[in-house]
Amino acid sequence: MPLEILAFLTSFVAMSLIVASYFFTAKRTYLFFQALGIVFLISSYFFGGEYFATIGLAIGLLRTLTYYRFEKNGKTAPIEFAFLFSALTIVGYGFVNFFLLKSVQPLDLICLVALVLYAFIFRIRDLKKVRFLVLIPTGLSLLYNVLVGAAIFTILSYAFELGANVVAIIKYHCPKRKRDCHTFSAPVIANGVWQSGGKGSQ
Repeated sequence: MPLEILAFLTSFVAMSLIVASYFFTAKRTYLFFQALGIVFLISSYFFGGEYFATIGLAIGLLRTLTYYRFEKNGKTAPIEFAFLFSALTIVGYGFVNFFLLKSVQPLDLICLVALVLYAFIFRIRDLKKVRFLVLIPTGLSLLYNVLVGAAIFTILSYAFELGANVVAIIKYHCPKRKRDCHTFSAPVIANGVWQSGGKGSQ
């Protein structure tokens, strides 16, 4: 089977897993499916020959698995982990884009901000808050890929992910009687894959 087809198929599986993660009610299951999605994203980049992009994805996978381990044990990951993964994201971006690819553009800041937000948001144990807050970095990732002219499948992936999250919010947090989604107050994130190659997140 041609590598291009394998890259497409693994990307599709990754998108499906990440979209599915929003419809689980347990935070650890949400993180587990997010991690599986990243594994398939790494595979898709590998089959597509975009090896440098796997560095950022590996950081995202490590971040998600770390938070999953704390969640599985019923604990909140220390805030230091959010700063650590944020720093690793920035360093990884600098290493690949400044020294290896020598390709840096101002729009990359949007992608970096999104990924730093993921590091803080995924640490939160309340899945309701995660669903609402993750709208911000997912939206930024979608915007970034549109602005840089990323592949249509990448743009659609983020659009489907964003849409899935909105549907999950309506399904789980906006019942007809309570409508608590209208009264939700977002916490301050500060108390709470970078990815090269045109993909922002996970």
